[in-house]
Amino acid sequence: MPGSAVMRIGACLVLDVIALAALLAVMLRRRRRWRAVLIYAAAYAMFLGWSSSISASNDKNWATDVAHGITGTINGDRLTVRNLRNFYWHNEADYTERWEERTYDLSKLRSLDLFLVYWMGPSIAHTIMSFGFDDGRYLDFSIELRRTQNDQYSAISGFFKRHELVYIGADERDLMTLRKMRHEQIQLYRLRTPPERARALLVEYIEQANDLAAHPKFYNTLTTNCTTTIFDMMRAVTSSIPFDWRVILTGHLPSYLYEHGAVDTRIPREELRRRADVTSRVDTSLSEFEFSSRLREGVPSPR
Repeated sequence: MPGSAVMRIGACLVLDVIALAALLAVMLRRRRRWRAVLIYAAAYAMFLGWSSSISASNDKNWATDVAHGITGTINGDRLTVRNLRNFYWHNEADYTERWEERTYDLSKLRSLDLFLVYWMGPSIAHTIMSFGFDDGRYLDFSIELRRTQNDQYSAISGFFKRHELVYIGADERDLMTLRKMRHEQIQLYRLRTPPERARALLVEYIEQANDLAAHPKFYNTLTTNCTTTIFDMMRAVTSSIPFDWRVILTGHLPSYLYEHGAVDTRIPREELRRRADVTSRVDTSLSEFEFSSRLREGVPSPR
């Protein structure tokens, strides 16, 4: 709601009082209890009408790290992306800002990897997809809540029309360095994905990012987040991926991937998970190519 906190709290209290009056009327079997229920229904309908009128926007005073969403154009095998983030992080509050344009050859796309970043216990992880090319470069995508300046992430407010969605395309060193500085655990899983399917998913990412730049959408903690959006895109590419509760409780995705043979199943699952922890390998002194190569040392790759 626009206006002061007093107005917002007042509106909440009015709706609560109407709801409580209707509930008491029903429980106490008052003669005109259905009139009270109808009054509450009318008030709630007005609330829903107001809520549906709130539209997402791309024009706000965004936090610097989400100021731009990636977009791209595809011409044959040539992919050109704009607003690729390549910040140099001194610490979480001190960084050198860089937004770049890069070109990739889709015919040289060879791998698809998944990063799981644990920041809130073992059941919740942020997902980042990484597309690898023959020349040693990686193009990473992080689907995030788009904060404004001086705003903080809140899982509760994420259930409501509070924050927009943004597709961050970034240099792998940028994304992983920031996550380590936040003291988050980083796990890397190399996926069993044919190049043609990886390409189809990458194209879907670009199309979705372009559409989001033209038609902004709201982030939702449960239904439109970093993992459910990826799942929807993968389902658009192939219908063979079943829905599972672990798509919501993303920290448990490794067992889901293992059961469906999407990762290396030649070793025990717990051993795979232990070797997937690459947090200690994040080294800002390395070049872009050395950084990504170092992360993948010892991480099992399915054949």
